[in-house]
Amino acid sequence: MLEQTRHKSAFPEMPARDSRAALLMSFAGRASVIGLFIIVLIAALKSAYFVLAPISLGVTAALVLGPVATRLERTGLPSALSAGLMTLLVLIGIGAFISGIVLPINDWIDRSPDIWQRLERLSWAFQAQWREIESAAEDISQAIGANSPSESQSIDPLSSILPALKLAPAIVGQFVIFVGTVYFFIATRHQIRNFILSFCLSRRARWRVARIFRDIEGGMAHYFGTIAAINVVFGLAVGLLAWSFGMPTPYVWGGLAAGLNFVPYIGPALMAAILFSVGLLVFDAIQTAALLTAGFVLINLMEGQFVTPSVVGRTLLLNPFLVFCTLTFCLWMWGAPGAFLAVPFLLSGKVVLYHLRPGQVRGRGRELAPHRPAKL
Repeated sequence: MLEQTRHKSAFPEMPARDSRAALLMSFAGRASVIGLFIIVLIAALKSAYFVLAPISLGVTAALVLGPVATRLERTGLPSALSAGLMTLLVLIGIGAFISGIVLPINDWIDRSPDIWQRLERLSWAFQAQWREIESAAEDISQAIGANSPSESQSIDPLSSILPALKLAPAIVGQFVIFVGTVYFFIATRHQIRNFILSFCLSRRARWRVARIFRDIEGGMAHYFGTIAAINVVFGLAVGLLAWSFGMPTPYVWGGLAAGLNFVPYIGPALMAAILFSVGLLVFDAIQTAALLTAGFVLINLMEGQFVTPSVVGRTLLLNPFLVFCTLTFCLWMWGAPGAFLAVPFLLSGKVVLYHLRPGQVRGRGRELAPHRPAKL
């Protein structure tokens, strides 16, 4: 009996299954499924750009105008009529922007070949460096067997019109989807909220979802209302700057700057490039165009570093790195509409995170939730 006990102690029985390996395999399987789901979801969102992009823009506009429609409904106005008024307001804003900003800019777009000619003239000041670059380019092209550049060909006037005609049906279709989304979402937003709340089984879940709806709508209206007021002042400053330099139609450049400033980082950079390019046509000296661009950059830095943080940052603070990453991803996925939707997506995600895991968010400091959710 004693010998059997010693035999068992000398050779202990090994466990039939390694619990750590099982947990690791289970985690790897779940991570793989989640990763595949995310990849499929991103591919579906990118392929459904034609429908989802205008719908997302329409929902964002409806959320911004939702509090205004609610105030109109409290006066006894039917929801369908208040939605119609809000949709009409959106159409008036789009029409004013197109007629006052987009159409005058088309005249400058037609003069883009003049900009390239001016850039070629400026390059003559650096002939020595330019010749070295050309000789190096010729050596590389000869080494890879590239054909010599062909002579300049005449440009067919219809070549610039046909692509626009091909895109016209798609643009009209997306515009109809956008307008329809704005109207029907505002008109039926209460029914949509009640329908989603009906799937919440517990009272606490219904309370959280209801607050998420309320705070997303209030946060969108507050954020974009504040940013719109800041951009109006910013556009006036840019218009005064263009007028002081003698730029033609300064209101166009001020309005364009105000519109592009809704897109973080990319909008101001594009506006600076536009001002410099137009300055090359308007002014004889390149220094004047450079000073105009430098003045715009200075105004933008003052707005981005002092005005916006002091006004928006007290009630809504977004991480610049998250804004940049979201902007890059949305721009890659949906192009220009995605650039406008980056901040709304980030704001909505922040509100959902705040309400789903309020303890963790509060524990990470004031960077993520420096305010009460009702006052985003």
